[in-house]
Amino acid sequence: MKLRRNSFFWVLLKMNMLPLILLTVVITTFSAVRFASSMNVETKNGLVNLCHTVVTLYDTVYEGDYHIEDEGNSVYLMKGDHLLDGDFSIIDAIKAKTGVDITIFNQDTRVVTTIETSDGVRATGTKANSMVAEDVLNGGHPHFYSSTMVAGIRYFSYYEPIYASNGKCIGMIFVGKPSEEVERLVYDSVKPIIVFGILTMLIVCFVTTRFSGKLVSAIRRTEAFVVTIAKGDLHTEFETDILERKDELGQMGRCLVRMQKSLQELVEQDILTGLYNRRSGEKLLLRTCENYRKEGRPFCVAIGDIDHFKNVNDTYGHECGDVALAKISERIKEHMEGKGFVARWGGEEILLIYDNMQLDTAVSCMQELLEEIRAERITYGDTAFGLTMTFGITEGNAGKVEHIVRDADVKLYEGKNNGRNRIVYEAN
Repeated sequence: MKLRRNSFFWVLLKMNMLPLILLTVVITTFSAVRFASSMNVETKNGLVNLCHTVVTLYDTVYEGDYHIEDEGNSVYLMKGDHLLDGDFSIIDAIKAKTGVDITIFNQDTRVVTTIETSDGVRATGTKANSMVAEDVLNGGHPHFYSSTMVAGIRYFSYYEPIYASNGKCIGMIFVGKPSEEVERLVYDSVKPIIVFGILTMLIVCFVTTRFSGKLVSAIRRTEAFVVTIAKGDLHTEFETDILERKDELGQMGRCLVRMQKSLQELVEQDILTGLYNRRSGEKLLLRTCENYRKEGRPFCVAIGDIDHFKNVNDTYGHECGDVALAKISERIKEHMEGKGFVARWGGEEILLIYDNMQLDTAVSCMQELLEEIRAERITYGDTAFGLTMTFGITEGNAGKVEHIVRDADVKLYEGKNNGRNRIVYEAN
């Protein structure tokens, strides 16, 4: 069955899935942002510590203060008596151990660096970013940047000013880690959260879909049951798996079954006798005839009439007649259990349908029934009396229903005209 977009299934699915998707996105985004922020702090602290290590290492290896040597056309950065320009031994060793790039600036010019240009040449002689020069050289304060471009590569970087013995800022030390490496680390750390969120969504989606599907299936089958009853089929059976549910749907199903039985009694049963009414009897007889035509399933039709019933009404009153009719009907109904159907045909006339039974067997059953009726005592107040019945029975055939009933009715009146209290049939 095709599900409409506004069906209960889709509504239930959206109610469960949309908050989950939103929650997963929020958790993943929050985790990524928090982790990225933590990595920024971690990276900054690491770069700051490494920069201090570089400064300490240079102070240990080369004694003396930083200063500038001006030799005409060339200006050199010195540490004590040692020329720093072109001396890559310390920074190369540190990079080999840490993977972090290091640069020493003479003012805003790189004189020692581990960074290479796209041609594979060390980026010595290149200038620092103007913003960095302004912040560190002119401002005289160390600074951390989460995104600076150096030789075409984006870096997390930390710059610390270099001071001469007179307190003048004459250069900078740079330590930096490519942003791509940090972002990759963030992604690798957040990826399990994303995968977990997606898997959770898929599992919940699967469970919700299964649950929603079963729930909607039960609702649709309940709807189909109600529609069938509304169309007049009061004998359709409700599915037991819904009736066995412990939730509201199961309770609703059990209420519907009770309603169905009430409607059956109201529509199909005669109120006084509890037997099928004539309309239901005609339907049952038509269905029995159809089974005979399709499957060759034998049946017999009998019509019975309570003998001298008018005298009961005239002698004891109609209320007593109703009691007598109900009592006899109850006895016939008990007799017909497992044998077929019985309906009040009109007044005190009763129609009996012996299903899947040959005539001789049906006649034997009716003889037992007649004996039971003869033995029955009707009690009304201080009055007790017995009744008899006359029956006409005929074997069913492929002819019209009204002809079969007429044949049984003819035999009934034959019995009433010949003394009553008997069964009339045509012997084979």
